Amino acid sequence: MTEVSTAEIAGQPRTVRAARALIGWMPPDAAARVQVGNRADVPASAEIQARAQAARAVVAARPSGVDQSGVLGEAPPDLAAHIAALQAHPAGGPYFAEGWQVRLADLRRVCAIQPHVFIDQAADRVKAVVSDSIASIGGVSLPVPPDVGLPAQFDHARNVWMLNSPNPNLRIVGAFNAPVQPGIFAFGFAVTISASFIQVVRFQGRLFLRDGYHRSVGFLQRGVAVVPVFYRELGQLEGLAMGAGMLPDGAYLGERPPLLPDYLDDEVAVGVQLPASQKMVVVHGLEMAPIG
Repeated sequence: MTEVSTAEIAGQPRTVRAARALIGWMPPDAAARVQVGNRADVPASAEIQARAQAARAVVAARPSGVDQSGVLGEAPPDLAAHIAALQAHPAGGPYFAEGWQVRLADLRRVCAIQPHVFIDQAADRVKAVVSDSIASIGGVSLPVPPDVGLPAQFDHARNVWMLNSPNPNLRIVGAFNAPVQPGIFAFGFAVTISASFIQVVRFQGRLFLRDGYHRSVGFLQRGVAVVPVFYRELGQLEGLAMGAGMLPDGAYLGERPPLLPDYLDDEVAVGVQLPASQKMVVVHGLEMAPIG
């Protein structure tokens, strides 16, 4: 079970969760702000600012460059059946069509881009893994998505369907219309929790983690370093496509990029309490009578 707690902000409760933040690679203002839960109403103390400055100094003192030779290896025969299942599944098949390959990756030397991870979620995601079974590890790092329903609530008064999940991969994936019975038609949207796989990409000569941060950190906490991943080399024009809110480009493309174990290193990262988010999809049926 994921542990959360409630804090007060502007007189109202908010739910927060334990996280680890890479303050050694953040700009000074961001490194201070994350230590107070990204709250604009709480000033950063001298101690907080000093902690961020010390973390940046540790990063600056590191040797330049990162040795990633031998990080990737071939998938073993024990994964053949799992790979075949991924290829046949609608969620995994498109990855193979795009040129992704299943490889083994040593997570200890893969570069990080995401500024923080929720540490409790990291532990939850890998708690059932059998650490000496590559098949068990692959079932978490590259899961074959199960066919499960989505919990939904319907508000009759407002004609609203509401679906929410702590998983950020809840999303609308299409629209449809179809006859239900003579003279009655259905119009709606297709909703799913998209499959999430641990993805390692090579970009500008360096290996980065593109997806699967919580599981990767969870594996490292468990002492599991080598896991099956989807791997692909990205061209210069493709980019990493990580979205907003990541570390500055210079942090992970520079001479001293963060590695995944750095989330657990108290010299360059810190434990923080950050707001817990929920993803919600709302489908609203609204009757209108426009004039004209």
